[in-house]
Amino acid sequence: MNIKTLMGAMFALTLPALALPEAPDMDTALAQAKTEKKDIFVDFTGTDWCTACIHLRTKIVESEAFDKAYGSKYILVSVDFPRNPALVAKIPDEEKRRRENLLMSYRIEGLPGVVLMDENGMPYEIIHGARRTPEEYMPLMEAGLKKRAARDAAFAEAAKLSGMAKAKALHKGLEALPLPCREKYVSVIREINALDPDNTLGYAGYGTDSEKRVAQFEELRAMTSTFAGKFSPDELKDSIRRLDEFMARPDLDPEVRQEALSTKGDSYAFLGDYMKMYECYKAALEAAPNSRAAKRIRANVENFEQNVLPALRGQK
Repeated sequence: MNIKTLMGAMFALTLPALALPEAPDMDTALAQAKTEKKDIFVDFTGTDWCTACIHLRTKIVESEAFDKAYGSKYILVSVDFPRNPALVAKIPDEEKRRRENLLMSYRIEGLPGVVLMDENGMPYEIIHGARRTPEEYMPLMEAGLKKRAARDAAFAEAAKLSGMAKAKALHKGLEALPLPCREKYVSVIREINALDPDNTLGYAGYGTDSEKRVAQFEELRAMTSTFAGKFSPDELKDSIRRLDEFMARPDLDPEVRQEALSTKGDSYAFLGDYMKMYECYKAALEAAPNSRAAKRIRANVENFEQNVLPALRGQK
């Protein structure tokens, strides 16, 4: 190595990393954010497989422009969904469920997804996907900061008011935020309801849907985990029966129903009843056509309709 190359390498080692300071988990990020008066950049990512996620991290978040704009304002925490079996095996089951629940509660439709939170962990923006350049991504960050400012201004005004005037100011603050973020403001929603007993602002029962969805997903996944490795006809028919009993409840969240129907379709596939499998997948798609899982289910339905269904009909 010549002296010029050596000096260049030494100089490179002295350069600061162009990345947000990163916390190992959400609890650490919250404690650090409160101490340092910073916001939190929650990155839902797939570090070992998602090319868009890798692009967001290496070409945008770690860019000089992003570092200059936000390096002193945010703490990064990753919520990772690896696919490599060795990496997956290192994540405790409880932690896997926690990450899935976070993903669901913020309606992250695909990776990468980013949630911006204040120092108290209260979310104010959700950014879906990556962009080609920092210059294309940074306006999304600024839009989020504007929503935070609108929220803060409305809440500050509410602190000066009482009664319905206060309820309306709090409502204005929540309206500035994306819907999945609003659901996290439980104490604000309770205060609005206390100030608005006639429910003129429509917050009665508001915010409980997200909690219900997560609880129902937990219940469904606990049940379907007992199906693992059971492929005999009797076992598959029993899984279908149990899924039907689960789906009989009238208050089932559409996305939970979608997953249950998709799982039921998988059982019919193992039984070799492909028409019933197809019917389950179609019903699953109809249950929540804009969900995170809908793209995958739609692809299965379309593939069946184009490549399998004509052949099955031709056999009749």
